[in-house]
Amino acid sequence: MPIRLGFIGLSTQGWASLGLVQPLFHPLLASKYTLVALCTRSEVSAAKAAQKYSELANREVKAYYGEHGVTELVHDPEVDMVAVSVKIPDHYAIVMQVIDAGKDLFVEWTPGNGYEETKRIAEAAKAKGIRVLVGAQGYQSTAVKKVKEIVDSGKIGRVLSTSILLTSAEEILLWGSKTTESGRYIHDPKNNTTILTILLGHFLVVLDNVLGEFGELTSSGAIRFPTGQYVDNEGRPTGEVFHSSSHDQVALSGTLRGKHDGTFVNIHCRAGVPCAGQRARGRRMFQWIIDGEDGTIEVKNRESDGQWGAFFTFTEKDVYLNGDKIELDEKGVNELGQAGKAWLEFAKGEAGQYTTLDDAVRVHRTLDAAAVSISEGKRVAF
Repeated sequence: MPIRLGFIGLSTQGWASLGLVQPLFHPLLASKYTLVALCTRSEVSAAKAAQKYSELANREVKAYYGEHGVTELVHDPEVDMVAVSVKIPDHYAIVMQVIDAGKDLFVEWTPGNGYEETKRIAEAAKAKGIRVLVGAQGYQSTAVKKVKEIVDSGKIGRVLSTSILLTSAEEILLWGSKTTESGRYIHDPKNNTTILTILLGHFLVVLDNVLGEFGELTSSGAIRFPTGQYVDNEGRPTGEVFHSSSHDQVALSGTLRGKHDGTFVNIHCRAGVPCAGQRARGRRMFQWIIDGEDGTIEVKNRESDGQWGAFFTFTEKDVYLNGDKIELDEKGVNELGQAGKAWLEFAKGEAGQYTTLDDAVRVHRTLDAAAVSISEGKRVAF
């Protein structure tokens, strides 16, 4: 019997519409999930979204809206699992409702607004005995799995260090010199929608999976775009200026513990750099190097990646072993994309491999430690 899914934050546009729900209608997933309900902020948007997805699902999709709609969807007896894709500051209250109702849960990254919230969510979910899929889909990347396979095989020997360059392109309209009105809240670090928690956070889920977690770290940040312009959805300036107190440059260095104990890590995250046009000539948006005693792995973004070059979530990457390009299998299940593969893994039950709340807690502990290191200028050990 398919999992009956209710989706909070699903409209006709935005990330949930473009990246999360579309794979559910693929033949490989259509028999495993059924979209039965959705909830948006307004009655108008909910009705519009319900019409669109009823046509795609070939069945009626219920439309809920507003705060009362969230509660009604969560307690709808026809909903087995609830997906939550709203702004991070709103995650906790909604997610805890889902957990209290005993429903399985999908929650977009980051699950909670910081380490403590994420830890409380994880503890509550464990006590209730529900399963939770966390939306850090880079875990499913074919390139990531190949890198992990090479490292685990011992082909490059003992891992000595790893270096990473992560770029949030100017065209994404986050953390740089331009943003849309809907991105207003990202400029306040208290909302935890920062280059640290999003860009770095998504990558740390991948790093944690391939090499392990940090044992100690130091971090620093800078604001190169203290002011910027609001633009409309076509990129035209609205005339309004914003002021940001959120870092757009972050560096993190430290060593790992566990299986690859002592491996030195150096990460640079940057925002506001163009990925297209004359100003982008010669720039690389993403690069990941893993150096071992007997060899080296390099992962690069593809030219076709565009503004999403630094995210495994959206696009695949090219993998090189000792300078030779590795051919990746990108057919079959891989046609689902990272989000689709995560849904597929979750549907396998306990046998599935996907990002869990335990993974999120570990990564959030690192992110909070990095924030402490930036603000207090000190090394943080776990």
